[in-house]
Amino acid sequence: MKLKTALLQLLVFVCLPIKIHSQIAITNIAEIAKIKTGTTFFAMKDPASPKAAAYVDAIKKNWTFSKVECIKYSDVEKNIAPNNSFVTITANMTTSTSGANTVTHFYLELWTTDGSFVYDPKKRKHFNQEEKISIATVELFPDYITQDNPTTIYKMDYDASGHLKNWNAGVVGNYVQQLTILLNKGEARSTKAAFYNALELQKLSSETLYIPEYVMIKFVKNSDDESKQYEAKEVFEGLSLNCKLISPEALNDKILNSATPVYYLLLIKTTTEKFITVTNSKTGEIIYSDYASSSSNFKPSDLKDLEKAVKK
Repeated sequence: MKLKTALLQLLVFVCLPIKIHSQIAITNIAEIAKIKTGTTFFAMKDPASPKAAAYVDAIKKNWTFSKVECIKYSDVEKNIAPNNSFVTITANMTTSTSGANTVTHFYLELWTTDGSFVYDPKKRKHFNQEEKISIATVELFPDYITQDNPTTIYKMDYDASGHLKNWNAGVVGNYVQQLTILLNKGEARSTKAAFYNALELQKLSSETLYIPEYVMIKFVKNSDDESKQYEAKEVFEGLSLNCKLISPEALNDKILNSATPVYYLLLIKTTTEKFITVTNSKTGEIIYSDYASSSSNFKPSDLKDLEKAVKK
Protein backbone atom coordinates (compact mmCIF):
# COMPACT_ATOMS: atom_id res chain seq x y z
CA MET A 1 0.00 0.00 0.00
CA LYS A 2 2.87 2.39 0.85
CA LEU A 3 4.46 1.78 -2.54
CA LYS A 4 1.15 2.36 -4.29
CA THR A 5 0.66 5.66 -2.43
CA ALA A 6 4.20 6.79 -3.27
CA LEU A 7 3.73 5.93 -6.92
CA LEU A 8 0.52 7.90 -7.04
CA GLN A 9 2.31 10.89 -5.58
CA LEU A 10 5.12 10.57 -8.10
CA LEU A 11 2.66 10.25 -10.92
CA VAL A 12 1.16 13.58 -9.91
CA PHE A 13 4.47 15.01 -11.11
CA VAL A 14 3.77 13.65 -14.57
CA CYS A 15 1.58 16.62 -15.43
CA LEU A 16 3.97 19.33 -14.25
CA PRO A 17 4.64 21.82 -17.07
CA ILE A 18 8.44 22.21 -16.84
CA LYS A 19 10.44 23.86 -19.61
CA ILE A 20 13.48 21.87 -20.64
CA HIS A 21 15.82 23.57 -23.04
CA SER A 22 18.83 21.27 -23.18
CA GLN A 23 19.74 17.69 -22.40
CA ILE A 24 20.98 18.83 -19.00
CA ALA A 25 19.35 21.99 -17.66
CA ILE A 26 19.84 23.94 -14.44
CA THR A 27 16.56 25.74 -14.00
CA ASN A 28 16.64 27.19 -10.47
CA ILE A 29 19.97 28.46 -9.12
CA ALA A 30 18.33 30.14 -6.11
CA GLU A 31 17.90 26.74 -4.41
CA ILE A 32 21.44 25.45 -4.97
CA ALA A 33 23.06 26.83 -1.81
CA LYS A 34 20.19 25.51 0.31
CA ILE A 35 20.29 21.92 -0.87
CA LYS A 36 24.07 21.73 -0.51
CA THR A 37 23.61 21.79 3.28
CA GLY A 38 21.04 18.99 3.29
CA THR A 39 20.80 15.43 2.01
CA THR A 40 19.99 14.45 -1.56
CA PHE A 41 17.85 11.32 -1.84
CA PHE A 42 17.87 9.30 -5.07
CA ALA A 43 14.53 7.51 -5.19
CA MET A 44 13.95 4.15 -6.87
CA LYS A 45 11.77 1.08 -6.57
CA ASP A 46 14.21 -0.77 -4.29
CA PRO A 47 17.82 0.32 -3.65
CA ALA A 48 18.51 -3.10 -2.11
CA SER A 49 17.68 -4.91 -5.36
CA PRO A 50 20.64 -6.63 -7.04
CA LYS A 51 19.66 -4.85 -10.28
CA ALA A 52 20.07 -1.49 -8.55
CA ALA A 53 23.41 -2.25 -6.87
CA ALA A 54 25.71 -0.87 -9.57
CA TYR A 55 23.57 2.27 -9.86
CA VAL A 56 23.63 2.85 -6.11
CA ASP A 57 27.42 2.47 -6.13
CA ALA A 58 27.77 4.91 -9.05
CA ILE A 59 25.49 7.46 -7.39
CA LYS A 60 27.26 7.33 -4.01
CA LYS A 61 30.68 7.52 -5.65
CA ASN A 62 29.91 10.46 -7.92
CA TRP A 63 27.40 12.62 -6.04
CA THR A 64 29.75 14.93 -4.11
CA PHE A 65 27.54 18.00 -3.95
CA SER A 66 25.81 17.11 -0.67
CA LYS A 67 25.17 14.13 1.58
CA VAL A 68 23.52 11.37 -0.43
CA GLU A 69 21.25 8.40 0.19
CA CYS A 70 19.30 6.02 -2.04
CA ILE A 71 15.75 5.29 -0.90
CA LYS A 72 12.53 3.65 -2.01
CA TYR A 73 9.83 5.71 -3.71
CA SER A 74 7.67 4.95 -0.68
CA ASP A 75 10.16 6.76 1.56
CA VAL A 76 10.18 10.08 -0.29
CA GLU A 77 7.50 11.84 1.75
CA LYS A 78 8.99 10.91 5.12
CA ASN A 79 12.33 12.47 4.09
CA ILE A 80 10.90 15.79 2.92
CA ALA A 81 12.42 18.46 5.13
CA PRO A 82 14.03 21.90 4.72
CA ASN A 83 17.29 21.74 2.71
CA ASN A 84 16.71 18.15 1.56
CA SER A 85 16.44 17.39 -2.15
CA PHE A 86 15.43 14.44 -4.32
CA VAL A 87 16.38 12.89 -7.63
CA THR A 88 13.61 10.97 -9.37
CA ILE A 89 12.82 9.76 -12.85
CA THR A 90 10.00 12.05 -13.94
CA ALA A 91 7.62 11.89 -16.88
CA ASN A 92 6.25 15.26 -17.95
CA MET A 93 3.12 15.07 -20.11
CA THR A 94 1.91 18.15 -21.97
CA THR A 95 -1.12 18.38 -24.22
CA SER A 96 -1.53 20.81 -27.10
CA THR A 97 -4.13 23.57 -26.75
CA SER A 98 -6.34 21.71 -29.23
CA GLY A 99 -6.03 18.54 -27.20
CA ALA A 100 -5.01 16.62 -30.32
CA ASN A 101 -1.42 15.82 -29.30
CA THR A 102 0.19 14.73 -26.05
CA VAL A 103 3.96 14.93 -25.65
CA THR A 104 5.82 13.12 -22.89
CA HIS A 105 9.36 13.97 -21.81
CA PHE A 106 11.26 11.67 -19.48
CA TYR A 107 14.07 13.03 -17.39
CA LEU A 108 16.12 12.51 -14.29
CA GLU A 109 15.06 15.42 -12.11
CA LEU A 110 16.67 17.08 -9.10
CA TRP A 111 14.07 18.88 -7.00
CA THR A 112 13.39 20.28 -3.57
CA THR A 113 10.35 21.73 -1.79
CA ASP A 114 9.19 25.13 -0.62
CA GLY A 115 9.27 23.95 3.01
CA SER A 116 5.53 23.97 3.61
CA PHE A 117 5.06 20.19 3.73
CA VAL A 118 5.66 18.46 7.07
CA TYR A 119 5.47 14.68 7.13
CA ASP A 120 3.13 13.27 9.75
CA PRO A 121 2.40 9.52 9.58
CA LYS A 122 -0.73 10.03 11.67
CA LYS A 123 -2.31 12.27 9.05
CA ARG A 124 -3.41 11.44 5.53
CA LYS A 125 -2.01 14.64 4.05
CA HIS A 126 0.31 13.98 1.09
CA PHE A 127 2.90 16.13 -0.61
CA ASN A 128 1.33 18.57 -3.09
CA GLN A 129 2.97 19.06 -6.48
CA GLU A 130 2.65 22.84 -6.09
CA GLU A 131 5.18 22.64 -3.24
CA LYS A 132 7.81 21.10 -5.52
CA ILE A 133 10.69 23.20 -6.89
CA SER A 134 12.59 21.78 -9.86
CA ILE A 135 16.32 22.55 -9.87
CA ALA A 136 17.85 20.47 -12.66
CA THR A 137 16.86 17.93 -15.30
CA VAL A 138 18.63 15.36 -17.46
CA GLU A 139 16.68 14.37 -20.57
CA LEU A 140 16.19 10.61 -21.05
CA PHE A 141 15.39 8.51 -24.11
CA PRO A 142 12.65 5.94 -23.40
CA ASP A 143 11.67 3.26 -25.87
CA TYR A 144 8.23 3.31 -27.50
CA ILE A 145 6.67 0.95 -24.94
CA THR A 146 7.64 3.24 -22.05
CA GLN A 147 6.78 6.37 -24.00
CA ASP A 148 3.31 4.96 -24.56
CA ASN A 149 2.91 3.80 -20.95
CA PRO A 150 4.78 6.30 -18.75
CA THR A 151 3.65 4.89 -15.40
CA THR A 152 5.50 1.61 -16.01
CA ILE A 153 8.84 3.33 -15.34
CA TYR A 154 8.02 3.48 -11.61
CA LYS A 155 7.32 -0.24 -11.45
CA MET A 156 10.72 -1.19 -12.90
CA ASP A 157 13.95 -1.79 -11.04
CA TYR A 158 16.45 1.03 -11.41
CA ASP A 159 18.13 -0.63 -14.40
CA ALA A 160 14.89 0.13 -16.31
CA SER A 161 15.14 -3.30 -17.96
CA GLY A 162 16.59 -1.75 -21.11
CA HIS A 163 13.62 0.59 -21.64
CA LEU A 164 15.77 3.74 -21.37
CA LYS A 165 18.35 4.05 -24.14
CA ASN A 166 20.81 6.44 -22.48
CA TRP A 167 20.83 4.52 -19.23
CA ASN A 168 23.26 2.19 -17.51
CA ALA A 169 25.24 2.50 -14.27
CA GLY A 170 28.23 4.05 -16.03
CA VAL A 171 26.15 6.63 -17.89
CA VAL A 172 24.12 7.48 -14.78
CA GLY A 173 27.36 7.94 -12.83
CA ASN A 174 28.59 10.35 -15.52
CA TYR A 175 25.30 12.27 -15.43
CA VAL A 176 25.69 12.60 -11.67
CA GLN A 177 29.24 13.92 -12.17
CA GLN A 178 28.06 16.42 -14.78
CA LEU A 179 25.22 17.61 -12.55
CA THR A 180 27.68 18.12 -9.70
CA ILE A 181 29.98 20.17 -11.96
CA LEU A 182 27.13 22.40 -13.10
CA LEU A 183 25.63 22.84 -9.63
CA ASN A 184 29.00 23.88 -8.25
CA LYS A 185 29.24 26.50 -10.99
CA GLY A 186 25.88 27.84 -9.87
CA GLU A 187 24.91 29.03 -13.33
CA ALA A 188 21.55 28.65 -15.05
CA ARG A 189 21.69 26.43 -18.10
CA SER A 190 18.76 26.62 -20.47
CA THR A 191 20.06 27.27 -23.97
CA LYS A 192 19.39 25.06 -26.94
CA ALA A 193 22.55 26.29 -28.65
CA ALA A 194 25.27 23.76 -29.44
CA PHE A 195 28.35 23.88 -27.25
CA TYR A 196 31.66 22.05 -26.95
CA ASN A 197 34.94 21.87 -25.06
CA ALA A 198 37.48 22.55 -27.81
CA LEU A 199 40.50 21.22 -25.90
CA GLU A 200 38.79 17.95 -25.02
CA LEU A 201 37.36 17.52 -28.50
CA GLN A 202 40.82 17.71 -30.04
CA LYS A 203 41.64 14.45 -28.27
CA LEU A 204 39.13 12.67 -30.53
CA SER A 205 41.65 13.10 -33.36
CA SER A 206 43.64 10.26 -31.79
CA GLU A 207 41.15 8.58 -29.44
CA THR A 208 38.38 6.09 -30.21
CA LEU A 209 34.82 7.39 -30.12
CA TYR A 210 32.51 4.65 -28.89
CA ILE A 211 28.97 4.64 -30.24
CA PRO A 212 26.32 2.40 -28.62
CA GLU A 213 24.52 0.18 -31.09
CA TYR A 214 21.08 1.69 -30.47
CA VAL A 215 22.23 4.91 -32.16
CA MET A 216 22.17 3.06 -35.49
CA ILE A 217 18.47 2.20 -35.25
CA LYS A 218 16.09 3.91 -37.67
CA PHE A 219 13.29 4.43 -35.17
CA VAL A 220 9.76 4.37 -36.59
CA LYS A 221 7.40 7.03 -35.27
CA ASN A 222 4.64 5.67 -33.01
CA SER A 223 5.94 2.13 -33.29
CA ASP A 224 8.11 -0.29 -31.31
CA ASP A 225 9.72 -1.54 -34.52
CA GLU A 226 13.51 -1.28 -34.09
CA SER A 227 14.43 -3.71 -36.86
CA LYS A 228 15.67 -1.15 -39.41
CA GLN A 229 19.23 0.05 -38.93
CA TYR A 230 21.92 1.97 -40.74
CA GLU A 231 24.68 -0.02 -42.36
CA ALA A 232 28.08 0.94 -40.97
CA LYS A 233 29.31 2.31 -44.31
CA GLU A 234 26.31 4.69 -44.48
CA VAL A 235 27.48 6.37 -41.29
CA PHE A 236 31.25 5.99 -41.09
CA GLU A 237 32.47 6.03 -44.69
CA GLY A 238 34.76 8.99 -45.38
CA LEU A 239 35.13 10.02 -41.74
CA SER A 240 38.53 10.67 -40.20
CA LEU A 241 37.19 9.98 -36.71
CA ASN A 242 37.98 6.57 -35.25
CA CYS A 243 34.47 5.35 -34.38
CA LYS A 244 33.59 1.97 -32.92
CA LEU A 245 30.16 0.49 -32.36
CA ILE A 246 29.71 -1.06 -28.94
CA SER A 247 26.99 -2.92 -27.05
CA PRO A 248 25.38 -1.17 -24.06
CA GLU A 249 26.87 -3.78 -21.75
CA ALA A 250 30.40 -3.34 -23.08
CA LEU A 251 30.10 0.46 -22.94
CA ASN A 252 28.97 0.27 -19.33
CA ASP A 253 31.98 -1.91 -18.50
CA LYS A 254 34.37 0.53 -20.17
CA ILE A 255 32.92 3.53 -18.36
CA LEU A 256 33.10 1.82 -14.98
CA ASN A 257 36.40 -0.02 -15.32
CA SER A 258 38.67 1.70 -17.83
CA ALA A 259 41.80 3.20 -16.25
CA THR A 260 41.90 5.92 -18.92
CA PRO A 261 39.14 8.22 -20.23
CA VAL A 262 36.67 6.70 -22.68
CA TYR A 263 34.85 9.00 -25.06
CA TYR A 264 31.36 7.96 -26.06
CA LEU A 265 28.49 9.37 -28.09
CA LEU A 266 24.85 9.25 -27.09
CA LEU A 267 21.65 9.95 -28.99
CA ILE A 268 18.86 11.37 -26.84
CA LYS A 269 15.64 11.46 -28.82
CA THR A 270 12.36 12.85 -27.54
CA THR A 271 9.03 13.25 -29.30
CA THR A 272 9.99 16.78 -30.35
CA GLU A 273 13.78 17.11 -30.09
CA LYS A 274 17.11 15.40 -30.62
CA PHE A 275 20.43 15.73 -28.78
CA ILE A 276 23.81 14.33 -29.80
CA THR A 277 26.34 14.33 -26.96
CA VAL A 278 29.92 13.17 -26.39
CA THR A 279 31.08 12.45 -22.85
CA ASN A 280 34.43 11.96 -21.12
CA SER A 281 33.88 8.88 -18.95
CA LYS A 282 36.41 9.89 -16.29
CA THR A 283 35.18 13.40 -15.57
CA GLY A 284 31.57 12.90 -16.62
CA GLU A 285 31.82 16.13 -18.62
CA ILE A 286 29.71 16.37 -21.75
CA ILE A 287 32.36 17.80 -24.06
CA TYR A 288 30.06 18.17 -27.07
CA SER A 289 26.32 18.68 -27.43
CA ASP A 290 24.33 19.35 -30.56
CA TYR A 291 20.61 20.02 -30.65
CA ALA A 292 17.89 19.73 -33.27
CA SER A 293 14.34 20.98 -32.85
CA SER A 294 12.93 17.86 -34.45
CA SER A 295 12.64 14.29 -33.32
CA SER A 296 14.68 12.85 -36.17
CA ASN A 297 16.85 9.76 -36.05
CA PHE A 298 20.61 9.87 -35.88
CA LYS A 299 22.05 10.90 -39.25
CA PRO A 300 25.50 10.55 -40.87
CA SER A 301 25.60 14.35 -40.95
CA ASP A 302 25.59 14.35 -37.13
CA LEU A 303 29.02 12.72 -37.14
CA LYS A 304 30.23 15.07 -39.86
CA ASP A 305 29.21 18.03 -37.71
CA LEU A 306 31.12 16.49 -34.80
CA GLU A 307 34.15 15.95 -37.03
CA LYS A 308 34.11 19.63 -38.02
CA ALA A 309 34.09 20.61 -34.36
CA VAL A 310 37.05 18.32 -33.64
CA LYS A 311 39.07 19.91 -36.43
CA LYS A 312 38.41 23.53 -35.36
